[in-house]
Amino acid sequence: MYIPPETIDLIRDKALIQDIIQRYVPSLKKKGKNYTGLCPFHKEKTPSFSVSPDKQIFYCFGCHAGGNVFNFISKAERLDFPDSVKFVADLVGVQIREDKKGDSSLFEAIYRLNRETMDRYHRHIRSAAGKTGYGYIVGRGVSDKSIDDFAIGYAPDSWDFLARSTITAHNDLEIASSIGLIKESQNRSGGYYDVFRNRIMFPIIDAKGAVLGFGGRAIGDDPRKYINSPESAVFKKRNILYGLNRALDSIKEMNRVIVVEGYLDVIGCHQAEIRNVIAPMGTAITGEQIKMLGRYCTEVIFLFDADSAGINAAIRSIGVAEEANVTVKIGMLPQGDPFDFVIAQGDRAFMAIVDSALKPVDFRIQRIMNNNNESVQTLLLLFEVIRDLKLETERDLYIKKISSMLGFDEKSVRRDFIKYPDSNRTAAIKNVQIEKNDHVDFITRSYRDLIKLIGHYPELIKKAVIDYNINDIPDQISRNILKKISELYYADQGFTIDKIFDFFTSGPEMAFLTQIFSNEYSVQNPAAVYTEIYIHMKLREIDDKIERYYAIIKSPPAGSSDKYITEIEIEIEVLRREQEKLSQYIYNKSP
Repeated sequence: MYIPPETIDLIRDKALIQDIIQRYVPSLKKKGKNYTGLCPFHKEKTPSFSVSPDKQIFYCFGCHAGGNVFNFISKAERLDFPDSVKFVADLVGVQIREDKKGDSSLFEAIYRLNRETMDRYHRHIRSAAGKTGYGYIVGRGVSDKSIDDFAIGYAPDSWDFLARSTITAHNDLEIASSIGLIKESQNRSGGYYDVFRNRIMFPIIDAKGAVLGFGGRAIGDDPRKYINSPESAVFKKRNILYGLNRALDSIKEMNRVIVVEGYLDVIGCHQAEIRNVIAPMGTAITGEQIKMLGRYCTEVIFLFDADSAGINAAIRSIGVAEEANVTVKIGMLPQGDPFDFVIAQGDRAFMAIVDSALKPVDFRIQRIMNNNNESVQTLLLLFEVIRDLKLETERDLYIKKISSMLGFDEKSVRRDFIKYPDSNRTAAIKNVQIEKNDHVDFITRSYRDLIKLIGHYPELIKKAVIDYNINDIPDQISRNILKKISELYYADQGFTIDKIFDFFTSGPEMAFLTQIFSNEYSVQNPAAVYTEIYIHMKLREIDDKIERYYAIIKSPPAGSSDKYITEIEIEIEVLRREQEKLSQYIYNKSP
């Protein structure tokens, strides 16, 4: 559903964030300019939850949840952004009328085309002509009920099964091509051929029932075992979870989700009446997917195959999941994949493994213990794991645990652990990283300081959109935020701190925005601070250019003429003069 920006702004203006949040946080009390109370998103005894009426944002200093009124409702009610806007609209008495402008009509055309395609594939697997696909999927152990529940279909071994029928009937060739259902033939002008051929088709459906795309499993000897729809206006692989439409109610009811690897794994679990099971679109889960699941439950169980790919997926998932505000555990099957295991062993054996899943730190420790025989080397690897723990009390418990596991004296292990972080090896690594990242860190800090400044003083935005080229910004977080601020400026929609949260409802951008806007901030002369940031960045840019030019003079390219070297020396001199002019401002600026 497309909601016009002016409607969102009207709802925002009518919704006082402190009044909306007080419905969920009875302890919210005014304290100075802000309101404080007990955070509704994590357990606490001392209030760390703050609401700023001036900025119309909230922030928890305990769990770091934050954002505007729509972000709060999205998290509290487990809604996506459009539904959270509608929810707030109902609270403040604003009626939303569907607007068919913008991308809405394109989305609806894609959804319609994907649903018709899904229905056609599904009808085909149930027909006599689709017996190849039906025989394969039933032979794998998938029931008739699951075929219907998950709308599994079959794309026949034909070049134009779709191109000559469903697609051409609606004149959707261009859209069908853009979403990867068909491709234009290079052999004959104006001809198209099907992308999915001789494949079991798994439709990818979101929580609201919209068909986003497809995954196709080859039946024949195609080396590409699985192919998915390409990225499109509606198919964003990193934001999609297979089976969520069928699992959502069970996930909410049980407050737990089981994450497996593939389509069949999901189907097999549901077939065994284990319904809170989903899969990412690939073996590794993304931060976006974890945050999506965090809206529906507080516990995420990763259950992977026992092969090396499954183990690697588990290890990658630990790093992603540790940043999310959910409890994460990891389980490993003794053999096979979840589909084969649950079909062969049954739901009780499957759930026994789920219920015995380990915390990430215990999983990492178990992996190290299983793969290393030399005790001292094992101890050093375990130190790496323990050092990553954030709480001192937790580190203390695990030092005691690994001492017992290895048969070492606990006091000796504690002394070694204290020395370990300051070892020469670690210090050397840190020094190299600092030296390597010094330039990047300076530029990143500068852009982020700029965002903090113009966020609090929006009158400076018109200078920033002229002075900075968005595409040249190396820091992705800064680039994404400044791009959206620029778009708001050129669309003449105005900028407020709470509005920017409409566009970053999760991810590192939101984390950064909540961090910089959660505290009070003021400067005596915003324009002078802006100029200082700009000049320091220009000076760094000049330094880098001069350094590169000196490197060329020191080691000139083969065949370089004296004239070429002279031109470089002249360019260095020009840069030096520009550097002096800019430096004069830094040294002589008014206090």
